[in-house]
Amino acid sequence: MFKNFTLFLGIVVSVMAVSSSFAANKVKVGAYVNDIQNIDLKTHSYTVDLYLWFKWTDPTFDPSTSFEFTNPFESWGHTKELTYEKPEKLGSGEFYQVVRVQGRFSQKLPLYDYPFDRQNLVVSLENTMGGTGHIEFILDENPLAVNKDLQIPGFQIGRVTLSTTEHSYPTNFGDSRVAPNEKYSRIVVNVPITRSMLTYALKLIFPTLCVMLSVALIFFLSPMRVDARVGIGITALLTLVALQMTLNEELPEIDYMMLMDKIYLAGYLFVIGVLAVVIRSARYEDRGERIKAERIDRLSLKTLTPLYLLAVVCILLRVI
Repeated sequence: MFKNFTLFLGIVVSVMAVSSSFAANKVKVGAYVNDIQNIDLKTHSYTVDLYLWFKWTDPTFDPSTSFEFTNPFESWGHTKELTYEKPEKLGSGEFYQVVRVQGRFSQKLPLYDYPFDRQNLVVSLENTMGGTGHIEFILDENPLAVNKDLQIPGFQIGRVTLSTTEHSYPTNFGDSRVAPNEKYSRIVVNVPITRSMLTYALKLIFPTLCVMLSVALIFFLSPMRVDARVGIGITALLTLVALQMTLNEELPEIDYMMLMDKIYLAGYLFVIGVLAVVIRSARYEDRGERIKAERIDRLSLKTLTPLYLLAVVCILLRVI
């Protein structure tokens, strides 16, 4: 009887120890986003200044010194500054530490809808001491705050979020003690940003429309002024090329067409179409059929111009 009671007591103590150990693996996290600077589309990178705080109960490890970022850019330039020389012990019995992090991070920035694209500036980190069976991040109460003076010139900041997730790797990195696809707890800070549609429409699209308007005025010139009409068309074509080259200097090399590329392409086709009409009407003018040449110009003005504007609208609406 006594032996059974001793065995039962041992089992209870073991279960309590396991439960205590499991509870100790829970690490509360929070973040304060202080500043974001130097967004570089060419390198898909940006500089972030933020504070991370950790709360935990197990004295055998320190999660504030054992984490690593999963999306660093130029890791050698990162700084981690501990607020306290040693973790503080709170009245709740939890250990507490705050880390200030400054450095460049990388997140692939899709530019399909440039300049009306929506980007996410992400800071992601994991603990290096083991998977979720050893350490699991959970959100603290009121886990996220953002500097009220935070501004990113040229961008509008959306709703900043802090989340915890699990991530697994399809390898054990050669360590036979670790099972493949082991899950690791991850912290993700996400800052969504967008550009002002009105501002960038005026800066990038409006100049293109002005060039196309100048091209459309060709149809109001007499068919006999071939040199002037062709000159306007060629000048407009070169202007479009210059505008696109200037824009691409600020962007990375990509293997797909951006929204602005499609608008430039529509402009190229419009100019080429107008020049084709100019040449056709010039031939009628040479044969003395001015009335027929003017009729072609009027018809082309009523068809090519609306088609170009419709194409631009469809591109802006992401229909094409």
